[in-house]
Amino acid sequence: MRPTGALSARDVARGAFGAGGIVLVDYGRPQVRERTVWGGTLVPYDSIWRAGANDATHLFTTRTLTFGDVAVPAGTYSLWIQHTRTGTFLVVNRQTGQWGTQYDPAQDLARIPMQLSPAPSHVEELTVAVRSQGANRGSIEFAWGDRIASAAFTASAPR
Repeated sequence: MRPTGALSARDVARGAFGAGGIVLVDYGRPQVRERTVWGGTLVPYDSIWRAGANDATHLFTTRTLTFGDVAVPAGTYSLWIQHTRTGTFLVVNRQTGQWGTQYDPAQDLARIPMQLSPAPSHVEELTVAVRSQGANRGSIEFAWGDRIASAAFTASAPR
């Protein structure tokens, strides 16, 4: 659904992990429109990007998600991406409900290295996926333009 006056539609990526484990990513879906995405005008080097369009992108999880050695407790967070010449990072931020340009670095919970790989084909409209890779393992993927940025996680077991 496209909010009134917004150029980009909103969508929700969903994943289920074990009994009652849910991961949701709510995001805006901008289009490439013949622009350069990664390292260009849309996701410039060394800047914080809202990981979507319009309102900030949000993560909701009912389980603690562990990315490498970084634990993100169950809850709601905003997600941001920082793309540099030496790596791409998923930034998990405690601030929620804000417009996508209102990033407060003092609220950062974690900065997680992402894998950046070629997309099998051009992705015109940003597509986020929460992929299951077993009962308690998964990844969050951002596919746009000619690349896919992903971060693998392990979801905590039910209590």
